[in-house]
Amino acid sequence: MGNALASLIAIAGTLLGASATYVFQLRTARQARRHAWDERLWQERLATYSAFADALTSYRYSQNDRWHRHKEDPDGPADVAARDVSFARRASANSALFRLQLVTADPALNHLAAQALDAAWRIYSSADQTELDAGRDQALIALQEFMNAASQQVLNAAARGQAQRASLHPSP
Repeated sequence: MGNALASLIAIAGTLLGASATYVFQLRTARQARRHAWDERLWQERLATYSAFADALTSYRYSQNDRWHRHKEDPDGPADVAARDVSFARRASANSALFRLQLVTADPALNHLAAQALDAAWRIYSSADQTELDAGRDQALIALQEFMNAASQQVLNAAARGQAQRASLHPSP
């Protein structure tokens, strides 16, 4: 009878140990998947914000060039070519904005990005050189405001990721 009781206790202990191991491994696997997801999202946001800034910068320059070509020779070949380039770059900037809206749920950041794109669009409608200079400055400031907010979001996410990694792997 004593041997049977000892055997039952050993079996129960083994089953309890296996169950506990399974639960802890499941928890660790979930945390690892969450961390991998957060890391991919962080990388995607970084790439997307950079691509938007690049597309918007190109669009701003094309709007400036379009304004100058139009003032030199309205509807001339250089004006038409500059307009076509400007339209293509606006399409690229819009595409980058849509991608940005897919990877962030932050309404303030989306609003800043849309404002920056709108400021670049308004450059071409400047009446004279003074307005053009002011419009270029406003577009640059709007882009910098977006980049500051995006940078803060990326840095905060990186800090959260470091804290999560530290909680998964505490130092001895």
